[in-house]
Amino acid sequence: MKVYLGLDGGGTKTDASALNEAGELLARYIGGPSNPHSATLGVALTRVMSAIDGLLERLQTDVADMTSICLAVSGFSTKEEQACLKNAVLQHLLKRGISIPVFIQSEGQISLMAALGNSFGTLIISGTGSICYGYSPDGSCHRTGGWGHLLGDEGSGYRIGLRAVQTVMRSHDAAQPPTVMTGMIMEEYCLQQITDLKEYIYHPSHTKAKIAAFSKLCIGAAEAGDPAATAILSEEAEALSDTAAALLRQNPVLMTLPVVLSGSVFRYSRVFYRLFCQRLLKFSSALEIVDGSHGAPPSTGAARLGKLLLDETDGKSKHYHRQQ
Repeated sequence: MKVYLGLDGGGTKTDASALNEAGELLARYIGGPSNPHSATLGVALTRVMSAIDGLLERLQTDVADMTSICLAVSGFSTKEEQACLKNAVLQHLLKRGISIPVFIQSEGQISLMAALGNSFGTLIISGTGSICYGYSPDGSCHRTGGWGHLLGDEGSGYRIGLRAVQTVMRSHDAAQPPTVMTGMIMEEYCLQQITDLKEYIYHPSHTKAKIAAFSKLCIGAAEAGDPAATAILSEEAEALSDTAAALLRQNPVLMTLPVVLSGSVFRYSRVFYRLFCQRLLKFSSALEIVDGSHGAPPSTGAARLGKLLLDETDGKSKHYHRQQ
């Protein structure tokens, strides 16, 4: 039996999957975040290796069955960073007696592979952060957004969560109308008074993911009809849609390919999903929008893409994109 490993690492979790040659899921393991910008490089690499180890333990198959591993870890963007990741994985696997090809791809490619079965099209990700990728049939890769929480991340869990806590504090100051998010946050975080939120937010150990977690309460408040929460989702959906439209406008060939929506914000907020689609379809009503947030996890797309890349190495397949 041939086993193909795939790993999707981000600011919230590290998801690893193993597939057989027929594409059937054999095992899956979910570990902690592995984006090096959310932690140190050392911590990020440790979590990647832990996820691989966790997957192999659940798989419990002969090492001789291992065929390839394909990884996409957000934050490892430059050639130097990807080379560091690849070498670390190679060395880690060799210590376990596993010698297989290691492919480093982008989160966009593996997500498109999971949603569409190929890696052509546009991918809009809204998770802890946000980014828009476009992959053309000629092999070119394009992107807009993805500039991090200080320079961008519009329409992301981080931005929504940050705006939620800011709104609650402005409401406390009577600078904005009351919002149900105040009570929801106090209950969720066991706060005696809303001003205790300051100590929590500024705790030195709290990461972007901690701020992004507040987006769930904003989403819940919007579903309940809270005007302030609804306004946040509407404005962030509009901002992310404009970023996606900019990508499509600059690369007209992408207008003829599917637009896949992926990430936790699209998955958990139908309000955000609907508002985003409405805005983007105003840009072009002919777009084919695909909900990739409830389908196969990107880690399975990574495993499938690894198989294709391995086949291409053997001269069997050419239907993939090389890492840009």
